[in-house]
Amino acid sequence: MAAPGRQHAKNGQRPAAGAGRRRVVERFHQTLKKWLAKQRRARTITGLQAQLDRFRIYYNTVRPHRALGRRTPTQAFTARTKATPRRPGITVPTQHRVRRDRIDKTGEVTLRSQSRLLHLGIGRRYAGTRVMLLIADRDVRVTNDDGELLAEFTINPTKTYQTQKRPGQRYKRRPGCPATPVHDVSRHNKRGGDGT
Repeated sequence: MAAPGRQHAKNGQRPAAGAGRRRVVERFHQTLKKWLAKQRRARTITGLQAQLDRFRIYYNTVRPHRALGRRTPTQAFTARTKATPRRPGITVPTQHRVRRDRIDKTGEVTLRSQSRLLHLGIGRRYAGTRVMLLIADRDVRVTNDDGELLAEFTINPTKTYQTQKRPGQRYKRRPGCPATPVHDVSRHNKRGGDGT
């Protein structure tokens, strides 16, 4: 109460951000202390832990809570709608080992295979992308969170840096290169303007 002749004035400050949580925890501790005061005093730590376990079961499954509409926390929890994934998940065959990682700034991820640390070059354009590696024996597939295949590898155990396996990829020809495969490197791309 304010003294006679004085009025109570609010200071305009809000309670601290965690004040609501602190009140809930303090109320829980008060309930726990009251419950323990009604129990026989525990003689050992094991006995006290058994009492605390009994209280937890009682508090969550037996005792109705006013704030939950006279339901137990377990009843309130099971009645809630649970969150589900936004899109269907990726099903991984059981023979695959799965590893989640993030592509580093150089465009690589590392993978341990046969006690060796291997570097798999995905590409710098994917730096920072979260990926999932699907490993089946020596074959590795790298997909992003949407399931898009970013790279495929066949592990060469003799090399530390692994290059991508690109099925069906054609090598880009430089301007002026003949369309035939290179057999004689010394003569390749040294054609004159007349084609010789």
